[in-house]
Amino acid sequence: MENGQVLDTQGIFIGRLFTLGGSALFLIGSFIAAYYAYKDYVEAVEKSNK
Repeated sequence: MENGQVLDTQGIFIGRLFTLGGSALFLIGSFIAAYYAYKDYVEAVEKSNK
């Protein structure tokens, strides 16, 4: 392998790691947002039943 190919491959690898990390953070954030939305929904339903 030439030195240029190694650098290109390293760049692609690092870019994919950042993409994977960003996707994981987005997924975790989505679950957290859904949890709090459901929690607020349950509280609203309980208040309306009183």
